[in-house]
Amino acid sequence: MSTDMQDLDRRRTEITVPVVASSVVLVFFLWLALHVGGSRGVVDFDDTVTALAALSAAVACLFAGLRQQGAGRRFWMLLALALGAWTCAEVIWGVYDLVLHEAVPVPSWADVGYLSAIPLAAAALLSHPGLRAGGRHRGRATLDGLAIGLAVLLVSWTFVLGPLWRQTDLTTAGGIVALAYPFGDVLIMFLIILSIPSMEAAGRSALLWVLVGLSAMAVSDSIYAYLVEVGRYSTGNFVDIGWVVGYLAIAVGASGDGGQVVRAPSDASAEASLLSLVTPYIPVLLALSVVTVELELHHQMDRFSWLTSFGLALLVIARQALALLDRHKEQASQLDEYDPWAADGRSSLEHAPGLAPSPESVGRPS
Repeated sequence: MSTDMQDLDRRRTEITVPVVASSVVLVFFLWLALHVGGSRGVVDFDDTVTALAALSAAVACLFAGLRQQGAGRRFWMLLALALGAWTCAEVIWGVYDLVLHEAVPVPSWADVGYLSAIPLAAAALLSHPGLRAGGRHRGRATLDGLAIGLAVLLVSWTFVLGPLWRQTDLTTAGGIVALAYPFGDVLIMFLIILSIPSMEAAGRSALLWVLVGLSAMAVSDSIYAYLVEVGRYSTGNFVDIGWVVGYLAIAVGASGDGGQVVRAPSDASAEASLLSLVTPYIPVLLALSVVTVELELHHQMDRFSWLTSFGLALLVIARQALALLDRHKEQASQLDEYDPWAADGRSSLEHAPGLAPSPESVGRPS
């Protein structure tokens, strides 16, 4: 097949697959909203579509990995394994609902699939070349990662983890599973936000779809954990839309990956992009806004929240100081490169016979 035909097929896929995925999500939403087929019809449709969406994402990631090489192949294959685990979990969940006609216990074998997928997805993101910061910016990237992690943890602790921690009986397997979901989702969200500023132009669209999908699933997982804890979850809840959106978004990203080589961010670029400068502060601002609202509403903040907020402030200050230091080093290196009277330039002229200018001639008009 010629290159033009391959480009045409890829563009056709990039248009067709998102349209199909959006249509499925719309039908899924309308089915739940209109309660088509009654309670039994909603459960059957929900379980079937969710499992098929997970399976389609796993297959799409597998084929994307076969088209790639090196780190790109490792990224898609690990993600395919994660989607495979999610697919097995959805099938087990469907067996409880559709075959055994009984409520899914907590914990169950489905939880094994769901929770084992989280470290696989995290390993996939860590293996993506876009997350490999160069030596000059490694310190800044580390501080960004710590700030993002603390910010996501603070928001999650305020709305999900904190209440669950205070209400959950950690001596039971069900309590441990209930907390494992939001903690795993915090890790995924941390890696997602850390990935955004490092994305290169090649393969950016595919990775962005994956990040959107994982974000939707992480949000649904956290809401699901809360609803289970308060006894308000059942199959057919609107939170299930997040998993369908997540699976299909990953399938769209994998289908749109044409095997482009995605390289690690180069240290050669002196100018940081606006996205890389702004992104680390978005979760920090969100976390500090949550703290502000909590104080305005006169809600009691525990010691963990105060220590996390203080740590965020210190990390932001350290990040700014390091950014200024990196900028100063870049400007100094540029001056050394372009100034003919830089230290290295003078020493080379002094050692070249007949080329070193005399002190009297320096600055003398010709």
